[in-house]
Amino acid sequence: MDHRVQLLALLVGFGVTPAAAQTPPRSYKAPHLVTAPVIDGQLDEFAWRAVPWSEAFVDIEGDAKPAPTRRTRMKLAWDADNLYIAAELEEPDLWATLTTRDAVIFHDHDFEWFIDPDGDTLRYFEFEINALGTVWDLFLDKPYRVGGTADN
Repeated sequence: MDHRVQLLALLVGFGVTPAAAQTPPRSYKAPHLVTAPVIDGQLDEFAWRAVPWSEAFVDIEGDAKPAPTRRTRMKLAWDADNLYIAAELEEPDLWATLTTRDAVIFHDHDFEWFIDPDGDTLRYFEFEINALGTVWDLFLDKPYRVGGTADN
């Protein structure tokens, strides 16, 4: 089974929504894992070693924005029960202030990932977590820029 996850917008610290800046969106082939990784932040264990890193992230607006000054990249893998996401974010001055679940946390440093099952940039799930571990998960019928409504 060929599972591809659309990398529509994996951004750090920006509150932008998926758009057609990259046509088609980047894709990443997430391998199937036989053994689940230990969820401890260590990426040197056996389960993670064979999982490739993504390309370095870029702004969703593409060449309209400056290239990031620091690297962010990720690894994805899956098994019968879970999708595993590991991220490496370079940031020397990490901060966050929001602690309420489903707060609009993109104002803090955060890591965001979007899952768009059919890759059309409509009807997608958005997940965000800030440096304090505060989570915001929502479903958008379409991007905010075209009148999308969030369902937290």
